[in-house]
Amino acid sequence: MLKGRLLWALLVAVLLAVALTTDSPIASRLAYGLIAVPVLGVAALALTMRRLSASVERMTAYLQVGDPVDEQVVLSSLHWWPKLLLEVSHASSPFRATGRVVSLWPYKSAGWRTRTRADRRGVYSYGIVEVVARDPFGIFERRVSVGSPQTALVYPATVDLPGFHIPAGRGWSEGMVRGKTLLPSPVVSTIREGSPNDPANRIHWPTTLRLGRLMAKEFDPEPAGPADAIWVVLDLWEGAQAGEGVESTVEYGVTIAASVARRFLETGRSVGLVAGGREHKVIRADKGAAQQGRILEALALAQPGKSGPLMRTVTEAGAHVLQNMSAVVVSPSGVQEMAAAVAFYEGRGVSAVPIALDAPTFRNEPPQSGDVYRLQGTQVTAYVIHQGDDIGRRLDRRLSTAQEQAEAQAIGAAER
Repeated sequence: MLKGRLLWALLVAVLLAVALTTDSPIASRLAYGLIAVPVLGVAALALTMRRLSASVERMTAYLQVGDPVDEQVVLSSLHWWPKLLLEVSHASSPFRATGRVVSLWPYKSAGWRTRTRADRRGVYSYGIVEVVARDPFGIFERRVSVGSPQTALVYPATVDLPGFHIPAGRGWSEGMVRGKTLLPSPVVSTIREGSPNDPANRIHWPTTLRLGRLMAKEFDPEPAGPADAIWVVLDLWEGAQAGEGVESTVEYGVTIAASVARRFLETGRSVGLVAGGREHKVIRADKGAAQQGRILEALALAQPGKSGPLMRTVTEAGAHVLQNMSAVVVSPSGVQEMAAAVAFYEGRGVSAVPIALDAPTFRNEPPQSGDVYRLQGTQVTAYVIHQGDDIGRRLDRRLSTAQEQAEAQAIGAAER
């Protein structure tokens, strides 16, 4: 654009110099013509940008990380002047911008649909369309922004955790219940020969198709855990975090917290949230879809901050996490900090389930520990999540128990 203006100005200057020194009518006419061209171009740009309107409609009602975002963009001309070769872009923050070249005849509209991917949680801004018009010689351009700003919330991603259970709290007999149940639950125990009386949701179709005969599922009872609330404690102290973007302890921690809350709310349990970070957030324990919305909204906006080490977040929530409740502690802090948090809860009669984010792996360093480890001074085994792990698989209690047994056998064999 600047080069075009300089070239035009240089050409006009040369023609004017030639016209003045030689009295050439051709040079004079060419110089006056070159002067008239940008004047007419600027006037045309002014008319082109008059009375434009735009609207952006979000077609995706519920936004969650990983989901596609569909938008309907409409650009309209409310003027008699034709508007040709407009460069139109719609920037959905923080997602990528989408655009195209559009020509509008008088009092006409052009509409199109765009699709981006919600790759980040938090506030999503959209609705403003930027229009750029240029004169035919590329000397001048004009930009206008039309439309109405709008915002929506992108909720954090969640994963299914059918194998994640909470052991019984102190003084309670509930939790990992043994035995079979006729009622469907997330915990499939065994597969047996089917009968014509089995409902369709009891049939295990992959095995039925493989064996060529009807096979049905038997279920373990849904582990209820303590008869009181489950609290999700998320450590977002900036001093303990590692990694960047979606591959960071912050995003893994938020995903785990959201998944645990959803897993137990969908089974009718009461769930509360405690989160450190930029601000100390407490959502009192409750049940139902509305509570799930409150927790997901808080996690969508949660950011790391100066809330202090894990123990500060744990102790500040002490008035809410009471005896016979459960606490799922999600933190990238070290083994000692996690052990202190669990010991604090055990001393209050709270059943604690630690989920440790192995921070070194998020810095491309060797892992600090294996998939599970026993916290020193407690009877509790911590789940460990490394960068790149399948979270649902890592938090499957059945797999973790099998690994604990294998490690115990290996230790025993070494001692012998």
